[in-house]
Amino acid sequence: MAKKWLAVLVVLIALAGGGAYFVWHEATARLEVELARWTRARTAEGWRITHAPPIHTGFPFSAGLRLDQLRAESPMGLGWQAERLTLALVPQDIRQLRVVFGGAQALSHLNGITPVEYRSLGLRVRLDGRGGTLEGEQLRIGGLTDIGEVSAEFFGTAVNIRANRFVTQGLPGFDTVQVTGRLTRPPEATVAAWRDAGGAVSLERGEFRTGEVVANMSATLTLDAELQPEGRGTLQLTGAAEAVTLLTQAGFIAPTQAPMLRTVVSLAGRVPPEGGAPRVDVPVELRHRRLSVARLPVVMMPEIEWR
Repeated sequence: MAKKWLAVLVVLIALAGGGAYFVWHEATARLEVELARWTRARTAEGWRITHAPPIHTGFPFSAGLRLDQLRAESPMGLGWQAERLTLALVPQDIRQLRVVFGGAQALSHLNGITPVEYRSLGLRVRLDGRGGTLEGEQLRIGGLTDIGEVSAEFFGTAVNIRANRFVTQGLPGFDTVQVTGRLTRPPEATVAAWRDAGGAVSLERGEFRTGEVVANMSATLTLDAELQPEGRGTLQLTGAAEAVTLLTQAGFIAPTQAPMLRTVVSLAGRVPPEGGAPRVDVPVELRHRRLSVARLPVVMMPEIEWR
């Protein structure tokens, strides 16, 4: 009798294993089909995407695909390179995909390739391709930018980014950064085509905090005849005198000009209608690569050479 029940148990285990394998195989096959569909859709939009043949992974606990030597580049020239990453369906919501990064990662852009180091970096994307969430800790981008924590939510052409302990070369460090913006239309096959179709970047909110300094900016940027960014916006600055000190320490303002600027911004400060510390409200303009604040030239931006 014991042998009979043992035989039944072995058969049940085999059936369960076979069923689990069938479900896993169907899920990974579906995932591969969705990946191919997404790749075709992005390629039609002007993206360039290459990777080694997908490898099915995760059995028996999850359905996943491993992609080696991934290269994905948008029509604008921005993209991502990954030595290895794994795509896995999210068990709690099969309409989402979890991306696990492994090996060397890099950001590709108009000026080349910038390596990205991280303690943790996670990405969830919707299978319909319309949005997702990126979260990371202790990111180091090219040895020039360090971010303690970052969270970015994107949907369609809109993005909302929050970061803590943001330090980048040439600028004062920020305790917190929050940026909300969107493209007025999706990227085209070329930058010129996007501009001619009315493309623009709308910065709805850009808040930068460090110590007593709070800078809030809103602006709309497009491309001029030379395909260089241009636009106008407004800057609201609390703690303006302290901001002058930080910008002087960062090398943006000459030490000989700092005392005069502190006096000017102190006189220009007004208590906002809702109360609080004095705030300076000034127009900001970027034209012919020159950034001006309150009509005063501040810095000459480098030229962008689009591919």
